[in-house]
Amino acid sequence: MQKLDQYIFKQLFIIFVFFLLVFTLIFWINRAVRLFDQLISDGHSSSILFQFALLSLPSTTTIVFPLACFAAAIFVTNRLRNDSELTVMQSAGLSPWRMNKPYFIFGLLSMLILGFFTTFVVPNTAKILHEKQTELDSSVSARLLKEGKFIHPFRGVTFYIKGIESNGTLLNVFLHDRRNKDEFLTYTATRAFLAKDENKTFLYMENGLIQNIETLNKELSTTEFKSISIDLSDAIEKRENNNTHLSHVSTWLLIKDRQGVAAETKASKGLIGLELHNRLHRPMFCFVSAILGFSTLLMGNYIRFGLGRQIALAILIIVIIKITESYTTKVSLQNFLLWPLIYLPSLIGIISSILFLNISASKYRLNYRASS
Repeated sequence: MQKLDQYIFKQLFIIFVFFLLVFTLIFWINRAVRLFDQLISDGHSSSILFQFALLSLPSTTTIVFPLACFAAAIFVTNRLRNDSELTVMQSAGLSPWRMNKPYFIFGLLSMLILGFFTTFVVPNTAKILHEKQTELDSSVSARLLKEGKFIHPFRGVTFYIKGIESNGTLLNVFLHDRRNKDEFLTYTATRAFLAKDENKTFLYMENGLIQNIETLNKELSTTEFKSISIDLSDAIEKRENNNTHLSHVSTWLLIKDRQGVAAETKASKGLIGLELHNRLHRPMFCFVSAILGFSTLLMGNYIRFGLGRQIALAILIIVIIKITESYTTKVSLQNFLLWPLIYLPSLIGIISSILFLNISASKYRLNYRASS
């Protein structure tokens, strides 16, 4: 790589990192806020929130990487033009195809990095995130330990806690059990705490009262107690999900053993093919964004009225590519034999870039002949 290419590549890399951080923070904070509302309201700690937000970060990169590549290409090309550096390069005899070299290398490198994320990192983190979510959904403490709220952790059970001390002691506990149709039980206690013994979970209550209402004869009986333990293990239905999600399957299995994946995930051939080719195709948007941003704006270097139209044209092509992507996804899902259509959006971007570079090259040759 020559010094000129290194100079442009360095600018592309610096601006790319800047936009990548900005876009990642925008998408990640938005997702983290939703996670915060969900997890904190369910009684989970802030450390759990941080783990979930961190595990959701790789999936965010699949969205922001192409956007950052496109923004970096637009920004750097516009700055090179405003500083008359593009004019100097063309005066030195560099053709548009030659000036495209650092953008080509930058887009190719970004594509490889994102390809590593989409094929290896994202499936693994998505699987870990799902397992942690399932584990939290089955957590008794998370479902019970909510201060000042009447909650229904199990069907037919109402639970209330007035307060929780720092050592985990529950204050002024109310438990109403109506799972048995013949009698309704209401437990009230001044103190209580949860304890686990192997696979069992107990609620220990102290200094309280049991109210027993028989539904047949509508009689009420009360019993005072100093301490009592209630086994909640039978009442807890662990939300175990044995189904494997397609997004959690490794890319190698999607390529090697599609029949096994179909049997395990109960997914159709169209869904399996779509998942595989999306993982391979999504990184190509980085390459397309880089060369498209440069080639579109390079045409404006021969126009005196700025690059506004060229930037609008580049954005329009990106919109067309995304619309085409949604259409080809729907078609390939209906018929898995049409999977090559998944790569049509990137092909549109590459053809557009080649066309714009040829237009710039023809204008360059005309200007070069006129000057000579």
